[in-house]
Order: sequence, then C-alpha cells, then structure tokens
Amino acid sequence: MTEQSVALLLALIVCHYLGDFCLTFPAMIRAKADGRKPLPIMAHAAIHALLMVVCFAIAGVSAKGILIAAAIEWVTHFLIDTAKGRLTARFAILSDQGQRPYWMLYGFDQLLHLFVIVGIWWFSN
Repeated sequence: MTEQSVALLLALIVCHYLGDFCLTFPAMIRAKADGRKPLPIMAHAAIHALLMVVCFAIAGVSAKGILIAAAIEWVTHFLIDTAKGRLTARFAILSDQGQRPYWMLYGFDQLLHLFVIVGIWWFSN
C-alpha cells in the first residue's frame, strides 16, 4: 500500500462526507426520508459518483476504471439510500432520532457506504 493509495482512500472518505452532509440539498433530504421519489435520490447518488470521478481522475486511474467505479458508486448509493428511506417510512421507530434504532440504521447506512467505497478503492489498486 503506497502513500498515494492511502491518500486516495482518505480523499474518497472525505468526498463521501461532502456528498452526504455538505452537498445534499433539501429536495434530496425530503426524498431520502421515505425513499419514494427516485429522481432526487438519483441526483444525490450522482453527486457522490462525480466526487469519486474527481478523486480517481486526480489519482490517474484509467477512464475505464473511473467509469466502472462511478457506476458502482451511483447504483449502490441510490439503492442504499432508497432502502433506508423506505425502511424509515415503514417503521416509525426508525424515523425518531430520540430512539436507538434510528441511530443504528443511520450508522448501518454509513457503514454500507464505507464498505462500497473501500471495495471500489481496493479493486482499483
């Protein structure tokens, strides 16, 4: 594992933070709450994929590798966020921030995203 490889992984994690907490707009937040409006969630996932493209392009990954990584990120991010929204809408306890199950689901959502990021990074090396 090289320093450049570790730097890429850290950049991907920072980009995940940016995509989930800084570049998520109100329509996306509303759509993610119940998982029923796919277009804003797709746009949210596209932001994540675009941030990943930037990281991989700077790291010098091939165009084919970048496209594969972006596609995997876009699809998985969309599926994870849609599933979380639908679970939250179906079970009230999962939408109550004062309850432990809300935070367990929130953490699991973030863990799944990180697994995807690490997997993409691992196979890109």
